Amino acid sequence: MKQFFSVLFGGLVLIFLGIILVWGFGQVNNKIAGLNKSDDPDAVVTDGLRKVIRYTANEEEGVINSAIENLPRNNGDRITADAYIVKNLSTDSVWTEYDATRLRPVASLTKLVTAVVARRMIQADTRIEITPQIISTFGNTAGFRAGEIFTASDLMYPLMMVSSNDAAEAFARKYGRTKFIRVMNDFVQSIGAYRTYFADPSGLSKANVSTATDLAIIIDWIRRSDPSLLEITTLKSKTVRNHTWVNPTHFLSWSYYMGGKNGYTDEAGRTSVSLFRLGYDKEVYAVVVLGSDNRDEDVVRLINKVK
Repeated sequence: MKQFFSVLFGGLVLIFLGIILVWGFGQVNNKIAGLNKSDDPDAVVTDGLRKVIRYTANEEEGVINSAIENLPRNNGDRITADAYIVKNLSTDSVWTEYDATRLRPVASLTKLVTAVVARRMIQADTRIEITPQIISTFGNTAGFRAGEIFTASDLMYPLMMVSSNDAAEAFARKYGRTKFIRVMNDFVQSIGAYRTYFADPSGLSKANVSTATDLAIIIDWIRRSDPSLLEITTLKSKTVRNHTWVNPTHFLSWSYYMGGKNGYTDEAGRTSVSLFRLGYDKEVYAVVVLGSDNRDEDVVRLINKVK
């Protein structure tokens, strides 16, 4: 009899523990489902037992936290950027500048040159496969999956709109990564951006450096020689098959915004190159900020000095 009750008691304990485990597993699944359905684009999601960080354009492009009309007033006209320039490209004259020849990491402003070189060296209809090696690049703002194939012209949209590091690597690896970076450096030298240097095609490397003065030269070359690249940066969204890329740049709502590129890394801080038509004669101005704490506020304050 004693043995019977021991077996019975042991069985009940096992059943009870089993119920607890099943209930707990269900709660974990519910939480995982909740994370996967989260509206937070940077949410941590779970893939089996592996945590996955979902990177979006919000991370690298630094989504603007407040509307322009609600800019904080307590900083007055103070510019937070370590270096900047406002240059009238219509008259080739500098309106204002600070430490504009100082070398600084540029982050994703690199992709302006990546796009130029890709246009020059790779035919628009060239098919490019997204490989696991490409996907392994830090960040996945484009939402690519290994095995997908895009044309070179299609890849320009995630490269310029959501600053896709994967797209930059895809272009470089298609042409030959070492050769591609060499062409990037040859190009900037050829147009007079003599202090600019690139170590990778995306801007992740802190060795990718330039100056505010050089970046004004680069954006001016693009404006004159390949303006369709700037047109891409003014699109609000673009859909290619099952991918839709949404441009996070706030200035899209401004009629005098002509396009540009933002960037961010820990080493570079927030960086930006933008073009605007300003003043009575609607002349073209390049606004470059490097090492900024409040990039968009800095750009607005610099524009206001012109207006």
